[in-house]
Amino acid sequence: MGYLFLALTILCESIAIIFMKLSHGFEQKFYAAIALAGFSLCYVFLTLALKHLPAGLANATWAGCSTILIAVLGVFILKENINTVQYFFLAMIIVGLVGFNYYQKVDG
Repeated sequence: MGYLFLALTILCESIAIIFMKLSHGFEQKFYAAIALAGFSLCYVFLTLALKHLPAGLANATWAGCSTILIAVLGVFILKENINTVQYFFLAMIIVGLVGFNYYQKVDG
């Protein structure tokens, strides 16, 4: 159950950041409101995830996965550019997350 809440945390934060970018510094109030709602839900789901997962594991997974997801969404939705070296380092984040989660003993 902890990983489900963590996945929802990552999804809500990623959506919030995309809409924060689309709000153009809070000029677009509708997008800003979606961003604020996304961040609020993010912290609700993170709090629920922490009932089942160690804090270090949850935070590392949240930070790494959201970084990757936002980078990918930035390319496809916001038409941002990522170079080959940046793709390599995103892959290193994935390797680190897999290793960190694989060797973590979790009850949830």
